[in-house]
Amino acid sequence: MSPTFPLWPAAELSPMRSGYELLTKAVSGVLRHASVDVLPPFVRTLGLPQAELMAALECCRPHDAYVPISELKYAVVLGTVPPLFHEVVGHLMASRTPEADAQHVNWLARAIAAASLGNRMLWQDLGLAGRHEVTALMKLYFQPLFQRNVTDLKWKRFIFRELGDKLGRHDMHPPGCHRCAQYRKCFETGRLAPPAAMAIKRAVAA
Repeated sequence: MSPTFPLWPAAELSPMRSGYELLTKAVSGVLRHASVDVLPPFVRTLGLPQAELMAALECCRPHDAYVPISELKYAVVLGTVPPLFHEVVGHLMASRTPEADAQHVNWLARAIAAASLGNRMLWQDLGLAGRHEVTALMKLYFQPLFQRNVTDLKWKRFIFRELGDKLGRHDMHPPGCHRCAQYRKCFETGRLAPPAAMAIKRAVAA
């Protein structure tokens, strides 16, 4: 399946050739980490019905043989998906880039949501090379969200900060962050600017 969104400049994604390749790398990364228990078992489903998961696997992990399990067993695993996962997916999808392929963005949103529930840096649980690749994905596939992060907050923290504000839970933190060695550094610095300041900064940058 070829990408339906314009290719991203090679200089920004080197050595990736396109944003679509980076997307498939992220989806494949979380599935790989779930298979070795780095991420919870529910991540193996991406929160999708089995038929939809197989379509994602065909695109993102074409060289892996996937043997479907019984729908009953699959339903049991799918039933363990936490509500927070769906909340993060919904928040990301509400800020998707309009021109991007909706199915591809849905897979990526689920991969990011799954990785955001992990205990490591977001880029690590996505199987990416570093934060710069997460930023490239946000810029390409979730452009409105990317533009709102005017203080360059870490992406996992920023997503949960926005989601918490939307849900009226202003102290909301990613569940696994307290286990990370960077927790103090991340959460004691980089406070979000108030809405008025954010608006001014965007206006100046325009």
